[in-house]
Amino acid sequence: MDDQSQENMDKPETDEYFKSYGDISVHELMLRDKPRTAAYQKFMQQNSHLLKDKIVLDVGSGTGILSLFAASAGAKQVFAVEASAIADLSQSIIEENKMEDKVKVIKGKIEEISLPVDKVDIIISEWMGFYLLHESMLDSVIFARDKYLANDGLMIPSDAVLYMTPVNMSSYVAENILFWDNIYGYNFSAVKYAVLGNKMCEPTITCIEQLQCVAEPEIFCELDLKTVTITDIQNINQTLSYTFTKPGLVHGFASWFDVEFKGPIAASPDQGTKIVTLSTSPATRQTHWKQTVIFLPASMTVDEGDQITANIDLSQDEDNKRHYNISVEIIGEEDEQSSSEEDASHHPVPCHCGATRCMLVQALVEKYDEEQNELEKEAEKVDVNAEVEAARVIDREMTANADINLNETF
Repeated sequence: MDDQSQENMDKPETDEYFKSYGDISVHELMLRDKPRTAAYQKFMQQNSHLLKDKIVLDVGSGTGILSLFAASAGAKQVFAVEASAIADLSQSIIEENKMEDKVKVIKGKIEEISLPVDKVDIIISEWMGFYLLHESMLDSVIFARDKYLANDGLMIPSDAVLYMTPVNMSSYVAENILFWDNIYGYNFSAVKYAVLGNKMCEPTITCIEQLQCVAEPEIFCELDLKTVTITDIQNINQTLSYTFTKPGLVHGFASWFDVEFKGPIAASPDQGTKIVTLSTSPATRQTHWKQTVIFLPASMTVDEGDQITANIDLSQDEDNKRHYNISVEIIGEEDEQSSSEEDASHHPVPCHCGATRCMLVQALVEKYDEEQNELEKEAEKVDVNAEVEAARVIDREMTANADINLNETF
């Protein structure tokens, strides 16, 4: 990590980030995310030969659950590095499970602490955020890899893929935006356009159904955790083309990710790796990550067989490296607006646009940006609370389910 990156990661918002993860409820709800946690357990249990007698580093270890999995799978020594206050509680958890001889908790940021060894054999981390990269914890994992991982070492997980596809969000729009058109007989459309403006400023975390996808998903980026660099993830830009598989409305682009757990190429069949995939796709069991939707300023009407090309850009925010700025540009898009119920071409008052696209949205975006500047210091806490709430919904939906069979495909 260069000096500038390190300086940015040490800003007050970063301290707020670690403070938020000191809340046990955050970890409880993530532990209750069974597809997430069981994927790590399944890989380590079914591939214990990869961990036997190895030295393991757990980056952002939280309560220590992944460290316990590694120790139980045969690791000789696990270093559980956690910067938040939860590290103190994790020490008690390790001791209560009589694993203190194998698991050593180290409180501090991975960029600032020193391990008692020069190299480790394996690095484990659950670094993924909304749309894979949110919170930029991958930066810390890359730092740990470059400093501590042996040349033939193993990353768990080993690979990540981020997908994007256009989606129909009519039900969401009706419930969350058109709702404001009539409040007990009164016109609250000013709120509607404020909400729409907010949607233009930041992605929406929500659960979508597979049938809402109106084209096959395309890969936005693929990450090999052994080789990816911080520069690689500071800005990612892709031009993606889609052919619509059904007619209807397009309100934005949805994203989700898969991470793969793979081992090295086996020298013999008995040393082979049983691969595990953790998916946050709408076609799989829900996780606390849900899916991320980037709304367009106005919906588009499409027919089956129509094609569209979009330029999508993800870039780390210069002032807060734990946030990403996301933009979507439709290439060659006509100025014609759809006649859908949430069409921005209605030009509500006040409207100062000089084009067919409603510039009111832009004005609201600028106003929202000003308000966001005042809330910047609390941004990380808000982000974590959003993740907690997302996980809480998933928890309520899943508590009635039986424990996941480790032989299941997630």
